[in-house]
Amino acid sequence: MNKKKISIVAVSAVVIVSLGLGFNSIFKKANTLETNNNDTVVSDQSIETGDELNTEEAKVDKTETKKENKENKKNEDTTDSSGNSNKNSSKSTKTDGTETKKPNNEEVEKADNSSEKPKPSNNEKPKPGNSSEKPKPSNNEKPKPSNNEKPKPGNSSTKPKPENNQTITSPKPKNKTVTIAISCKTAINNGLNKKPGFSHLPSNGIILQNMKVEFNEGDTVFDILVKVTRKKGIHMEYRGSGSNTYIEGINNLYEFDGGSNSGWMYSVNGVYPNYGVGAYKVKSSDVIKFNYTCNLGADLGARAN
Repeated sequence: MNKKKISIVAVSAVVIVSLGLGFNSIFKKANTLETNNNDTVVSDQSIETGDELNTEEAKVDKTETKKENKENKKNEDTTDSSGNSNKNSSKSTKTDGTETKKPNNEEVEKADNSSEKPKPSNNEKPKPGNSSEKPKPSNNEKPKPSNNEKPKPGNSSTKPKPENNQTITSPKPKNKTVTIAISCKTAINNGLNKKPGFSHLPSNGIILQNMKVEFNEGDTVFDILVKVTRKKGIHMEYRGSGSNTYIEGINNLYEFDGGSNSGWMYSVNGVYPNYGVGAYKVKSSDVIKFNYTCNLGADLGARAN
């Protein structure tokens, strides 16, 4: 009985020693894992150097576990030399009517190996789920605005700019026009068109019906008459210049052809001015009329101004 008790105490001591060594190795590896995790938090750029340190620490852990396994074997050999054989370690012993199996050396090594936690491989990178690891932004990276982004209408600080090809055109001012007409009704009423050499005169006496003409600032009645007769191909003859310009004939009908008091007169807006056609400057919407008179304007109802 004393031998059995001694063997039980020895076996239990071996088990306690081996478990203690196993827990020490586990705590050491856990500490190394925590240090490795803390090293990976420093920066994304130091991952490669941290991996190299992990490989070196893993090598050191392997050498330590080998040393511990050798020490366990030596301790087991010493316990076997004190009277416990390898056969008794595998056999069951009865104490107080219950059987207890003693662990083999192989079982102790398996327990040690099973208690070891898998080490992260050197190529593995920290996962985003690890709360201790926080990705740090790169110092050189700065958010850049997108080129395709357009200013929103709600933003008061941004104002739309016109495109380079877009030209802003101001509305053109309306063209200024006057109305002009040419008539020789008084000559027709006196039967001048029935005389030889005057058959070219129109029977109704209208040489030019009311016609709108554009003019430039500063144009005179004479300038308007020149534009119309040239455009329509109507004969017109004058003498003098500027304010002394005098109309001698239109459509081959001259002064004195209808009598000693006959000739051409002009009116603007129903009024016959008392100065020449080269001195009267027209305004927009003026109505100009050239009429042939046979009695110094009395047959036209002319009112001199």
